[in-house]
Amino acid sequence: MRYPVFAIYIILMLIGNGFALFKMFNEKQEFLSNFPKLSEESFYLFRFLPLLNIVGLAGLWFYQTWAVWLSIACGLAVIFFDLYFGIYYHLYVAIISTAILLYFIIRYWNAFK
Repeated sequence: MRYPVFAIYIILMLIGNGFALFKMFNEKQEFLSNFPKLSEESFYLFRFLPLLNIVGLAGLWFYQTWAVWLSIACGLAVIFFDLYFGIYYHLYVAIISTAILLYFIIRYWNAFK
């Protein structure tokens, strides 16, 4: 890892997504009862996003170009899901973390080529 601040950010994102994955698999009924617009089918798709984001973050660690697009798509998908299903408390985390990730990607874009 060439850029230590970027490495620290990726590690923090991996920890956060790991926690989200843990919560999604252990508290399904809590999610479904707290957010009535969230159906069981959409919850399964929503639960898949942290896992997909972990794959993207692992690719970013090794400066893979495909990981840039996967991470951006995952970040935007999480923001869309949060808005659509009314999970507003998570928007603060999703928007800020996606914006910081975009900043790092733009700043170190040449490392991904």
